[in-house]
Amino acid sequence: MGGVDPVSNIVRFLVILFLQVFIFRQVSLGWGGADYMFIFLGPLFIALIPLRTPRPLAVIFAFLFGISVDFFYETLGVHAAAATFCGYARQFALAILEPHDGYKVKASPDGKDLSLSWWLSYLAYLVAGYTIFYFSMEAFSPVFWKQITLKSLLTAPASLLLCVIMIAFLRPRI
Repeated sequence: MGGVDPVSNIVRFLVILFLQVFIFRQVSLGWGGADYMFIFLGPLFIALIPLRTPRPLAVIFAFLFGISVDFFYETLGVHAAAATFCGYARQFALAILEPHDGYKVKASPDGKDLSLSWWLSYLAYLVAGYTIFYFSMEAFSPVFWKQITLKSLLTAPASLLLCVIMIAFLRPRI
């Protein structure tokens, strides 16, 4: 798995899945009987996939995470779709943010090899992509663009903040 031992990735998968399903599933804020803000940790798992992981493998890992969340949420593939999109789009974010001298061969997205500003930008791209795609698939119609936009604007910053806090605990080097 790109220079990082598979056991660490499996443990990371299980920990983030556990937190998403058993803790952050309970977190939602809204008004007027509708929820507008949620916490998504899927982008964090996808962001932590080793940088040199081939795109098809990253997409498969992302899909497996998303379908696992869907299993517990009973959301019929919405998280799987968003995670798969995020896993695919990850390469575009990496290309946009690539340092002038390129990534080191064994560079890890955990902050050890890359700057804090790089890490925050990278994670922000993935969180934004995941949330917009998720709410678009959930609504499944452009007619609901106001709800999609509102939910995305409230969920993305909250999810990004929680992901940054989690990465500070998981990888205190940042």
